[in-house]
Amino acid sequence: MISNNNSSAKKAAIDSSGFSINLRDQIIKYIKRWYWFALGVFVFMTGAYLKVRYTIPQYNVFSSIMISQDQNISESELSAFKDLGLLDDTKNSIENEIQIIKSRTLLTNVVNNLKLNVRYFSEGRILEAENYPKSLIEINFLSHDTIVKTKSKIFHVQIDSGTSFSFLDKKGNKLSSHSFGKTINSSVGDIVITPSVDTIESYVGKKIKILISPVKLVAESYRGRLSILPMKNSSIVRISLNDPVKEKAKDIINNLVDEYNIATIENKKQASARTADFINDRLNLISGDLTEVDDEAAGYLAKYGLTNDIGAQTQRVADIDSRNVQEIESLNTQHRLIESMRRFVLSQDGKYDLVPANLGFEDPTITTTVSRYNVLILQRQRLLKSSSEQNPVVVNVDQQIDGLRQVLIGSLNSLKNSIDIRLKSLRTQDQYFSGKLYNAPIREKDLRVIEREQSIKEQLYLYLLQKREEAEITSHITLSNARVIDRASTLNSYPISPNKKTIYAGAFFLGLMLPFLIIYTSDLLNTKVNSREDLEKVLSMPIIGSIPKVKSKEKIMISQNDRSSVAEAFRILRTNLDFLMAGIDKTEGKIIFVTSTISGEGKTLVSSNLAKTLAISGKKIAYLGTDLRDPKMHKFFDLPFGKNTKGLTNYIMNKELEPEDIIYKDKEEDSFDIIPSGAIPPNPAELLMQDRVGEIFTYLQKKYDYIIVDTAPVSLVTDTLLIAKYSDLSIYIVRENFSDKRVLQVPENFYTEKRLPNIAVLLNATSTKAGYNYGYGYGKKN
Repeated sequence: MISNNNSSAKKAAIDSSGFSINLRDQIIKYIKRWYWFALGVFVFMTGAYLKVRYTIPQYNVFSSIMISQDQNISESELSAFKDLGLLDDTKNSIENEIQIIKSRTLLTNVVNNLKLNVRYFSEGRILEAENYPKSLIEINFLSHDTIVKTKSKIFHVQIDSGTSFSFLDKKGNKLSSHSFGKTINSSVGDIVITPSVDTIESYVGKKIKILISPVKLVAESYRGRLSILPMKNSSIVRISLNDPVKEKAKDIINNLVDEYNIATIENKKQASARTADFINDRLNLISGDLTEVDDEAAGYLAKYGLTNDIGAQTQRVADIDSRNVQEIESLNTQHRLIESMRRFVLSQDGKYDLVPANLGFEDPTITTTVSRYNVLILQRQRLLKSSSEQNPVVVNVDQQIDGLRQVLIGSLNSLKNSIDIRLKSLRTQDQYFSGKLYNAPIREKDLRVIEREQSIKEQLYLYLLQKREEAEITSHITLSNARVIDRASTLNSYPISPNKKTIYAGAFFLGLMLPFLIIYTSDLLNTKVNSREDLEKVLSMPIIGSIPKVKSKEKIMISQNDRSSVAEAFRILRTNLDFLMAGIDKTEGKIIFVTSTISGEGKTLVSSNLAKTLAISGKKIAYLGTDLRDPKMHKFFDLPFGKNTKGLTNYIMNKELEPEDIIYKDKEEDSFDIIPSGAIPPNPAELLMQDRVGEIFTYLQKKYDYIIVDTAPVSLVTDTLLIAKYSDLSIYIVRENFSDKRVLQVPENFYTEKRLPNIAVLLNATSTKAGYNYGYGYGKKN
């Protein structure tokens, strides 16, 4: 059926509905290739199944703890000890505590406690299953831990009997045999392998892989996989770990929390121990001073035979003077303590030791500053366990410690100056009262001096004894910062990978998307003519029909009784010729040119079979070859001398030849006459311009009903255009999936410029399923 797209109304209709038509065509294009999508989904779903089937599942195990940000000791239980100054009044940073929990030191302790550097695997056909907490066999190391914990080694063990085993290589070949319990020398030192179950005989032939790794690498591995996150707006921290073995993950988390609590308590005990040591040193000094004063008093009384009875006459003045002197001595004691503390603090420049706390200074600012100072010292010591002194956090803490040290020195200096002023005033009063007692017996005065000194030393001694007891109590009731809310358990653990739903959904999506992308990309990059629609979109000339693609090796495929789709296509083409040539008023034979853009598009195949189709209908047909440069007629017909058979070129060059000399009869049924192109000349264009060309066409028109002309490709040479004036109809061949869409402009230009008369397009080698107006009820040759 002929399609004419040069009507403006039709083009307007196509433009107005182009979107819907294109969308429908795109959908149909993908539906036609449904098997691509089915194959893609099958392949990806199979891959997803294999991944889920043979991937070791990872389980998430977690624990929740609450980190105290206030005082470490409950006020309700130990509120009486708040005045000691040894409690931590500052808030702990959750972030700092998280870094401490995740420190290499604590995780190394966990690895050592649980012996995680040695793992046992049961070897299977595809996957290996880790045996935890107990395996069929156990390896014991006789070398020192410092050596074993740095080694890396893999042992492949096969149980041979209840008393023996063998070492295997990676391929399963036996290396050596040994007895259980015997010492074996290896690259990790002397080892002893023993069975862990009583029924070891039932596991003969079982293969166990023992993997030994350095402790530091194992600790670092778990450190990277450990997740510690604070809960929003609370001091609760969630500790979680992903591991293929749920029981191992549970033990690691619980042991890590225990190690953190132990480390926290030990750090707090250090402050109490430091204070107790300082008090003991002071007690030893004051104890010696008190002994000397007691000896002096006893000797003075014995020497002069004095008693403790004091006369009533000087009692009132003496009492006043005694209180005044006691206050002076108390201030002197404070002065000595301040000076001692001041020298100790000054000696800490560049050092970071704990400062003795709660020494009874009257200024509460000093006690508060000492407490804050000691808290920063403890925080610095904890941070140094998992980082270096160059760590920005440690540097910040050092700066705070130096600042507090200067503040403390300033406070001590201020208190010292205040006591000096009070001492000066009290000494002035003491001189006044001493003058009043001048007349009292010298012995009584001396005795009172000794007694006063004795009382002061005794008070200071008792005071320090009390503080030492308080420090001992504090060191024994120190609590941890962390309170466990939920211990890690395997009951609430769940597998996080492989996620079956996500994997299968992703595989299904990729199974659909990949074929879609391949089809889309291939169509996007494909510049070939793929269908009749591609022609209709570009060309405004008539489309005379379509010839299906065939796999037959025969060149002439048409016969009288042929009912195949190809034969029907040529019959439709024959009918369409009548429509196209209906307006040509000629009594002589009609000349039909068959051409194409380039070689290989099937113009010789179409033209020869078209000649056969017209011959079958009873017409007298001449088949003329004008492709003088690359003739192919000898491949289609049995010519007398093949490619060298005389033809058109011989007729043009040799004026003695008559047309009958170059006309050959087809030997097949329903034959037609053949005029081959002849010998290949060096100047084809000049030959086609000769008058003899017109003479041969005139002769053929008088003798035949149709002259089918196989011409040269129009985009390569000008041969066809030189003889275009003889044509009544030009059939332009475009081959599906071969001709480039970009060269369709060539026939369009010929049509618009009328360089080829009465031109129409024929689509060759189309898909059988996509053919038009033929094929229904056909498909077999009779």
